[in-house]
Amino acid sequence: MRRLFLTAVAACLALLAMGLFAFQWVSAPTTLRVAVGPMDSDDTRLMVAVMQTLARERETVRLKLVLTDGAAASAAAIEDDTADLAVVRSDVAMPAKGQTVAIMHRDAALLLTSEHKGISKVSGLWGRNVGILRRQEANARLLETILDHYEIPKDSVTTVRLNSPDEVEQALRTNKIDAVLAVGALGTAALNDSAAAVVRAGAGAPVFIPVGEAAAIAQGLAVVEPFEIVRGAFGGTPPRPPETLTTLGVSHRLVAHMKLDEGVISEFTRLLFEMRPALSKDIPLANRIEQPDTAKGSALPVHSGASAYYEGQVTTFFERYGDWFYLGVMVVSILGSAAAAVASAATDRSRSRTMALLDQLLRIIQKARTAESEDQLQALEAEADQVLAAALGKAGRDTMDQTVMVAMFLGLDQARRAIHEQRLILEAQLSLAHAAE
Repeated sequence: MRRLFLTAVAACLALLAMGLFAFQWVSAPTTLRVAVGPMDSDDTRLMVAVMQTLARERETVRLKLVLTDGAAASAAAIEDDTADLAVVRSDVAMPAKGQTVAIMHRDAALLLTSEHKGISKVSGLWGRNVGILRRQEANARLLETILDHYEIPKDSVTTVRLNSPDEVEQALRTNKIDAVLAVGALGTAALNDSAAAVVRAGAGAPVFIPVGEAAAIAQGLAVVEPFEIVRGAFGGTPPRPPETLTTLGVSHRLVAHMKLDEGVISEFTRLLFEMRPALSKDIPLANRIEQPDTAKGSALPVHSGASAYYEGQVTTFFERYGDWFYLGVMVVSILGSAAAAVASAATDRSRSRTMALLDQLLRIIQKARTAESEDQLQALEAEADQVLAAALGKAGRDTMDQTVMVAMFLGLDQARRAIHEQRLILEAQLSLAHAAE
């Protein structure tokens, strides 16, 4: 009888240990490394806000920032397996191992000049100097794409590097440049400041140079797209531009490594779109986050996890692990029946006290994962020490056998690990808050 009792107790404790391990595995958040840069870019500020929101809301998916020099380096991080996610620009570098999760924003390639320069269309750039703002190499290649379609030799157009919109006005006044190319999302400083600088340089309304054949260019080059700028998009009286015009555009995409778990990406995609309204209060660019084209024949494929979310085909936790759940219920039922058969032979009082200690450990683990301050974590550590003292006291009085002690120490180890992990999260949040200041 005693051997049967000890066997049942050992089985129950083993099951409890497995449950603790399963709880740790299921409840632990998944951390994804996201490559983005440069540090002062709009994309970086947006991803920092996403990272902070996920951590603050204690979501099941978290982000770890991997800062890079730009979109090309971010794409390379996916290829090198040093990042799980990356923000890339469609015409710069789309990683072969990366698939689209969401379009963060679409950028317009805006060609501007002053009225006195006498340029009204792309062909008028022949023999002229064009200033290139921001991301000079990428934007210079985009200009070459436009010139090539209009059969304008790239050698016939001189590009001038401009570091900020502040340089545009002086460069136009001194004839250092005849036009300027700025690439950015509508409503952002990259385009608004450039248009304002052209107005000041020309003492009048800026001239918006259309790329009328943008759709034809995009048809032969999938990484670019036609972009429509509506009349009055830049304000002013008369409105700027005076008429709706078409130009070339590119998209900034959040891509995920193709080998990432579909369930994780589905959950992250859901969280990203749910937090979009809150993010847009501080970062208006968040309003530009949108769903990509999920057509199977798309030249820029969408990750299966993101596609499942967009098409409403996300599998639930129970659907993914239902078979294991039923197996677990069967095992628990068998072991529970065996434990019930010998429960009357056990000392109820001793057992209840022992289980109370284990329940206390579970509560410590749960509280540790939601602790919001160092003081709370220290209090939980003190409580864990009290559980250890009680367990050692029972062992000294021979009221707890070796098997139960093993389960107890396993629970204590999980509790201390949960406290340690939460402390790291709080320290990371504090560091990010200081960096943001």
